Amino acid sequence: MIEYKTGTSCIDWQMLTELYGQVGLVANHGKKKESNIIREAFLSSNKVITAWSNEILIGAGRMLTDNICYGSIFDVGVLPSFQKQGIGNGIVTELLKGNEHLCIHLTSTFGNEQFYKNLGFQRHKTAMAKYPYASEYLE
Repeated sequence: MIEYKTGTSCIDWQMLTELYGQVGLVANHGKKKESNIIREAFLSSNKVITAWSNEILIGAGRMLTDNICYGSIFDVGVLPSFQKQGIGNGIVTELLKGNEHLCIHLTSTFGNEQFYKNLGFQRHKTAMAKYPYASEYLE
């Protein structure tokens, strides 16, 4: 059984770093094993959801929001051995709870666009981004 938890008090930061080491995300700090940066990013987020199988952290995601107009979802990741089982869907669903009144933005990783379409997201015609480093996500 998968359990979803809200907040950061339950997080084992080493497990979270290992998760993002396997799936990337958090601006590539997971691949670099930069636990302190990942921890600070999650502690600075408005809403954090983690997914657990027994005592194992298997997925996570976070939201930044003004709670009035806009919210942005970041870093929805699930351990590869647990992917394609609805866990990412559960994380996003939990992030959206209580935030239905917001315009929600996110950037999908390549190949996962249909996952977000299935959750009701649509392509944004004028989305722009500015990164402090080169990224394959930018034209």
